Amino acid sequence: MNIEGAITDLVKVNRTDDKGAPLPTTGEFKLHTKNPAQILSVKVSADQFNDGTYQQIEHLQSDPNGWGLKPVLLNIEYYEGANVARQMDWKGFRLHSLPTETKQVKS
Repeated sequence: MNIEGAITDLVKVNRTDDKGAPLPTTGEFKLHTKNPAQILSVKVSADQFNDGTYQQIEHLQSDPNGWGLKPVLLNIEYYEGANVARQMDWKGFRLHSLPTETKQVKS
């Protein structure tokens, strides 16, 4: 889904597996939306981290110490899953893609 909001609190996430081996670096950020007014936690995959998407998001991030939030348009998706062995379920939002920017030329 395409959603407009402001990006804050972008962080790199370094995790390890059950045996202590490092997993690929991912990212996470907060997306502040207006209608409906909410703050979503959005995940950035390891592939997106490596292909430069994370660095693009850094440039779209709003200044947390500034006076206002800078709106951006993102494609995000809702996901759900479960780990039966650990009796855990998870759900949330992840970044699908950054929309391509199109500029209209006035004639």
